[in-house]
Formats: sequence, structure tokens, C-alpha cells
Amino acid sequence: MSKTVVDRKKKGSHLAAAANREVVFVLNSREAGAVYLCGDFNDWLPDKLPMIRHGDHRLWEKRLLLPPGRYEYKFIVDGVWTHNPDAGKNVANTFGSLNSVMEVRP
Repeated sequence: MSKTVVDRKKKGSHLAAAANREVVFVLNSREAGAVYLCGDFNDWLPDKLPMIRHGDHRLWEKRLLLPPGRYEYKFIVDGVWTHNPDAGKNVANTFGSLNSVMEVRP
């Protein structure tokens, strides 16, 4: 249903921003009507990071600038919280489901 997360270094002119990396979250879902990204990087707010549909209407993408660290996240596909089955690591959460894990390296 989804593709892996891509971590790309983002060049910046400010010292504080130079440590941030561009992270690309991608979901492959032809059936989805609306997809959001949420995680500990946005306090798990489910409607603040809409993903953008690309190409043949099955690829969804969201790019974020994040500082190095470990992040847990999920996709919300048509109102359903969904982990990324293609993530390198998924961990159990307190709700009895899985969160995907992504590491942003310096």
C-alpha cells in the first residue's frame, strides 16, 4: 500500500536550518480519497499535514523539514489510521496498533 520514506539533506543558508533534512513521505494508494500524515513531529494532529496526490492518482506525497532524530508516524487514509507497512521499522503503540518509525540522520 505504501512506499518507503526517503530522507534527503536540505541545504540552507541559516545555521539552524542547515541541520534540518528534507524528508519525503510517500503512500501508494489508488483507492484513497484523502490522506494525511501525522506523528510526534506535529503532536499527532490528524488534520494538519495533508498529503498531495501525484501522477496517476495513486501516489501521495508530503515533504517536511525535520531536525535529526527518531520519529514515529502514521498515515490517515480516509479517516483510518494506518502504519506504513514498507517502513524499515514499526513499533507497538498504546492503542494496540503499530506506529512507523523513521530516523533522520545528521
